[in-house]
Amino acid sequence: MKKIALALSFTVFFLLITACGVNQESEYGVHNDSGGTRFIDNRKAEMDKRQDKNVREITDQNPNFPNLTNSQGTTSTTTGVYEDKAREVVRDYSKFQPDEVWINGNQMWVTAHTKKEMNMAETDKEEAMLKDKLQRAIPRYDINVKITER
Repeated sequence: MKKIALALSFTVFFLLITACGVNQESEYGVHNDSGGTRFIDNRKAEMDKRQDKNVREITDQNPNFPNLTNSQGTTSTTTGVYEDKAREVVRDYSKFQPDEVWINGNQMWVTAHTKKEMNMAETDKEEAMLKDKLQRAIPRYDINVKITER
């Protein structure tokens, strides 16, 4: 009987302790915005919009930042444009067929194919010429070119 009374009193004590949860009307629960909790709530909405605009301009300059908006001209939507431009340059201004184009930070990796057999010196010469053409067309990236035989 003592064990049941002890267990019952422990359960009642546990329920009393856990019933006092976080008050949603406290200082930490009232001032929420889309970025989380604000501890100092004296800013105006115009200040937040201006700050968000400045941050957006900074992040649009780096192709590794994720696309935070759905508007055209943002980073994630224009990365594919640079890849397509690299394929177009390889197709139109060289005798090679474009294949894979990868962008990692400020590095662009372009792979082109040829059916012609070339020795190492010819491959290096053609890669340098193609790299020069790509670098002129897309100066934003440091371009690496690889030509393979099929």
